[in-house]
Amino acid sequence: DTPQLTPAEMAALVDESHRLRKKVAVHCHGDQAAKEAIEAGVDSIEHGSFMKPDTLTLMKNKGTYLTPTLMATEWIMSKIDNYPPALQAKAKAAAAARSDMFRNAVKMSIKVSFGTDAAVFPHGQNAKEFKLMVDLGMQPIDALKTATGNAADLFGIAQKTGTLEKGKFADVIAMPRDPTADITATERVSFVMKEGKIIRNGPPSAPPVAVSPDADPEIPAD
Repeated sequence: DTPQLTPAEMAALVDESHRLRKKVAVHCHGDQAAKEAIEAGVDSIEHGSFMKPDTLTLMKNKGTYLTPTLMATEWIMSKIDNYPPALQAKAKAAAAARSDMFRNAVKMSIKVSFGTDAAVFPHGQNAKEFKLMVDLGMQPIDALKTATGNAADLFGIAQKTGTLEKGKFADVIAMPRDPTADITATERVSFVMKEGKIIRNGPPSAPPVAVSPDADPEIPAD
């Protein structure tokens, strides 16, 4: 938990980014680094594995988003035996802390956005993030909001997309089953519309392919 930037450096970066109307997302696992980033006014914390309850309280008070990237941890844990002992210990500690952190974040109603750190694991499996959120205590409807209204709000485009309302883009996905009853329904999408244009309309997509932990994370196994 060693911050790589001083509080003054972080504040300067955030102030200049916001002056240029850019969002600031911070890659951060450690508690102290996250606290300093939140105090500096960043828009989101990516990962946040070791954040403690008092840091989450600060996050809530500041309105900072959490992007937990649960899938990244799941992938790393699935291939843990491939790592040297020192990294295994670090990964296991991060996985355990991440679960506790996210449960606390849900209980405290921290704003959560959807992100998976894709490329750490093979592309095409990001819908599994929803189930991981639900498994750690988030309601299915709230998990869906992380990838819709919440994500649009974080990116500053909520006036254009994120919810189905008059005047916004007709960005729609649909599936045969109710994802609020079974969140894994999001892994079988049958309809996609982007800005009113139908991109897909047919049988549900196949569930994400299970990939061997030994496979190259950039190249899904056959």
